[in-house]
Amino acid sequence: MVAPLPGFERPRIIHFESALEYAFLCLMLVRDDVHHIREQPPAISYVGTDGRPARHVFDFLVTKTDGERVAVAIKPMQRVLKLNFASELEAVSAAVTKSFADRVLLVTDQHIDREAAAEAARTLAWSRSSLTEVAA
Repeated sequence: MVAPLPGFERPRIIHFESALEYAFLCLMLVRDDVHHIREQPPAISYVGTDGRPARHVFDFLVTKTDGERVAVAIKPMQRVLKLNFASELEAVSAAVTKSFADRVLLVTDQHIDREAAAEAARTLAWSRSSLTEVAA
């Protein structure tokens, strides 16, 4: 997706891996308080709930205009429950330093307002032709 944000020198391509991530991105890109979005930021090393070393890559690192950085994990609720991901994310959160993010956020399909995401996608589509030219 080609996106303009105040933290980008010019519109750039932001990659996503699922419809849920796309919906989240659309919602973020129409907000006035989002300054920058980085997809797949560097992995966080942590001790898993099984006691073994592990690594986690967040889906996005969102920087807001007030400077707050939010590390975002996006998963369907069914996978969150099946994998006990909320417990694992607590372990990851404990390893996140303030230099990486101020807080961690889990977003599931139950958190996304589908109508709002569709409206955000339509809003972004209106500006897409001019963004494609700028990003090229």
